[in-house]
Amino acid sequence: MPSKNASATAAWRAVLRDASRHRSPNAGYPEAAMAGALGLSLAGPRVYDGVTIDDATMGDGRRDATAADIRHALTLYQYADAILIALVAATTGVVIALI
Repeated sequence: MPSKNASATAAWRAVLRDASRHRSPNAGYPEAAMAGALGLSLAGPRVYDGVTIDDATMGDGRRDATAADIRHALTLYQYADAILIALVAATTGVVIALI
């Protein structure tokens, strides 16, 4: 089971609020969802090799991700992947049955 600290409500709130502000039309949705679910603030203004990157922030939690956060993210990813596989399998079974 996913971490009891993960929040589906916070994930949806972050997606609705932040995803469309991401520079990528696709990456904002999963990044905002993960940030919200884990209570993190991802992306946002940062410096790479002395260059400031001024991106929108995804989520409104703490900025510093820990190793435990990464483990929780991987667990959430595995559960989401399993749900997707089950939905595809179920849908494929329905379509094949109709043919």
